[in-house]
Amino acid sequence: MPGSRFPVPAVVVCPIPLSLRLSALFAHPDDETFSGGGTYAKYSAAGVRCTLWCATDGDAGKSSGLSVGSRAELGRVRRAELAAAAKVLGFASVDTPGHPDGGLGAMDQQVLIGGMVAHLRRERPDVVITFGPEGAPNTHPDHRVVSRAATAAFFLAANPSVFPDSQNAEPTTCNPKRLFYVAWPPPMPDAVLRTHSVPATARIDVRAHRATELAAWREHRSQHALQQRFDETAATDEEWYALAAGVSQPAPMITDFFAGIHGG
Repeated sequence: MPGSRFPVPAVVVCPIPLSLRLSALFAHPDDETFSGGGTYAKYSAAGVRCTLWCATDGDAGKSSGLSVGSRAELGRVRRAELAAAAKVLGFASVDTPGHPDGGLGAMDQQVLIGGMVAHLRRERPDVVITFGPEGAPNTHPDHRVVSRAATAAFFLAANPSVFPDSQNAEPTTCNPKRLFYVAWPPPMPDAVLRTHSVPATARIDVRAHRATELAAWREHRSQHALQQRFDETAATDEEWYALAAGVSQPAPMITDFFAGIHGG
């Protein structure tokens, strides 16, 4: 299925500082809301340029009782849901290459990584966010593949010898400052999902943005069969992350991704 890129107006309360940019690399529509909707709402509202790269259209997922006649139709539905949710959260742009849902591990990994590298070089983020190696609480195989690919892309984006841009005579590179994995608190004994994440090093207070995150989740109507999972893992006052690579944190636990860089 052909990929697409659509602009989404950012919701900001001040001019966007060019030195503050954040890119999220995920697998499916709704990953952005499940894995950090409050975080993106918070940073975009503060003037940080937030962008999203989403590997698949989610056409192998649930439809939650919606009348959907084919995988292709479900993919169109979920792309539209993603566009609406991304607008609510304040993403400035969204890349949707349309890779095979449920089949990221079987595709050419150079193509997968190369698309991420292209996104990073175009957007030039300071901070990159993706899944941890366990693949989120549900350990989805696509999530684990995206974690590995995004980690490679974080390092390769700065290497002019890898994925050269044939459109420019001069090499196009970027050097993101930090890579964070999505993390979460240890699961409760009665939790539906019992997966532990890598140890968190950042906790982002999103209490003021819970309503925005919920509004974004409501746009993912085809996924509302997962409401209990959303309530348990996503509807939280804090969203947790783990520093995976890049500039050291000024403290073992930080409350701002940009702490210690660019004077933050």
